[in-house]
Amino acid sequence: MALHTLLFVDDEIDIVDSLTRSFYKGYRILKATSAAEAITLINEQAIDLIICDQRMPDMSGDQVLKHVLERQPQAIRILLTGYADTESLVRCINDAQIYKYIAKPWEPEMLRLTVVRALESQQLSKEKHLVTTALSQYVSCKVVEQIMLDPSRLQLGGERKTLSIFFSDLEGFSRLAERMEPEPLTALLNDYLTEMSNIILDEGGTLDKYQGDGIVAFWNAPLDQPDHAACACRAALRCQQRSAERAEEFTARAGGALKTRIGLHTGEVIVGNIGSKVRFDYSILGDAANLASRLENANKLFGTSIMVSEATWRQANGGDEFIGRELGIIKVMGRHTSVKVFELQNKTGHDFTAYQEALELCRAGRWANAETLFSAMPDDPVCRAYSAQCRKAQLSGGWDGVWLMDSK
Repeated sequence: MALHTLLFVDDEIDIVDSLTRSFYKGYRILKATSAAEAITLINEQAIDLIICDQRMPDMSGDQVLKHVLERQPQAIRILLTGYADTESLVRCINDAQIYKYIAKPWEPEMLRLTVVRALESQQLSKEKHLVTTALSQYVSCKVVEQIMLDPSRLQLGGERKTLSIFFSDLEGFSRLAERMEPEPLTALLNDYLTEMSNIILDEGGTLDKYQGDGIVAFWNAPLDQPDHAACACRAALRCQQRSAERAEEFTARAGGALKTRIGLHTGEVIVGNIGSKVRFDYSILGDAANLASRLENANKLFGTSIMVSEATWRQANGGDEFIGRELGIIKVMGRHTSVKVFELQNKTGHDFTAYQEALELCRAGRWANAETLFSAMPDDPVCRAYSAQCRKAQLSGGWDGVWLMDSK
């Protein structure tokens, strides 16, 4: 660890030497016997703590300490004086925001203890700032505040908890990466990821990781969020809305349209600091996380942008609080059980009556009738997918109603 730098300022050389003797071990000492000399040092060198006399011929101590506050606000400022000058002391407290006032003559051990405690407090503040800055990249400011009150949440290990999990991906990003130069590609991706991440954090989410152009995030950890499913749905809708708002710009920069796919699922996972004692990530493990990832990819089946599991839809009070529709039942690769899924939409005033009627006919095995209704809505990609499936069912003798996702 680097040595702390202390600056002692007093027009009496004996005082400066006495202070230096008290701290000659374990510190880097700077000395000044005039305010002007002190100002020069303050302007040129970083200091951690300054002890400055109040009564000096060229400039008062409170003026020197005020200059320190302006140039190096993180430095600890201590006023040293042999006069009971209340007015100067009050002015120094107000203008220079001093840490402590020490009267001459001082008790060496008490002075040393004051300095040690001040530097320890400064170090803790620096460490807290570093941790806070790092955490704020992954969780909202409110979550950071709670974690700092209980740092044990950052210990290695995990807990079993129900979360709402968000996976997103950019369609065709690999092709995009092939035709773009690395520098503009990186700038575009950073811009896009920043926009999406800001929304997730604003909705109280925790950023797990970036997977190339993809984002993994979750809600309800490290802090409890009773409305975590609704928060995840709002974040997904806002991400799509922001993508739409910048679509023209992104398309011009990429040379092609950027389409975001999002999958949401609510389920039980292990969440916590996963890794080794020297390096770990606050992350999630479990089948629920895998399913959320598969739902993102399953948007390809229907040409949709946001696919949510029934668990998320029900917990978010979908249908009442959000606009959307049931897509059907899908079975994703690597998972034995199927899951009912829904489409979450930003659209308002959309009438799903005809779609729902066609879906009921499909479930009843009336493939020809269902195909006719679905085909009457050719602008709807979900209806086009169902129309083709109904046609296939008529040729193959039926369909059990489960969509098979045969890739990750």
